[in-house]
Amino acid sequence: MIAKRLILALAIAAAPDLAAAQSCLRDCLNGRISATASDIEIKDAALACRRTCEDGARAALQRDGLLEKSASCPAEQLSLEDLRKVRAASPSFYVQSNVFIWDARNPFADRVLTKIEVSAQNLDLNDVGFTGAGLVPPSGEGAFVIPGFYEGYPAVRFGARVQKIWACRIR
Repeated sequence: MIAKRLILALAIAAAPDLAAAQSCLRDCLNGRISATASDIEIKDAALACRRTCEDGARAALQRDGLLEKSASCPAEQLSLEDLRKVRAASPSFYVQSNVFIWDARNPFADRVLTKIEVSAQNLDLNDVGFTGAGLVPPSGEGAFVIPGFYEGYPAVRFGARVQKIWACRIR
């Protein structure tokens, strides 16, 4: 009984830290989206927040002397093994009002993640691909936002998946 209370107390004590650990994009969206927001307002807010968070990531890369290199290096598609490492390190994506949002974590200290490709199905059950740009610094967090992400039938949304990730080696 005492052990259960101790675990509960530790969980409650850790709750503020978990709330503070939200991503830049989610923190930004929390301040911009209301319960009555339209789909267009949600899309615009997600894109604006992605730009804001990328500006912060660019400033950090600039501070580390890596911005110029990250802007000029060619992105290469990650291997399946490396793609799985990124997916395992990152929380699940979500779609709200036809906007795909993925708070990605970069497990690599030598690469910047720059682009993703996501597959889904349309109403005819044909595969379609969507590409999203982003900036996820080495060993950091960032976001990919794809506006106009249509998932097809509600049951098909579980079939959407990140198929490809591109990264730029900067170290």
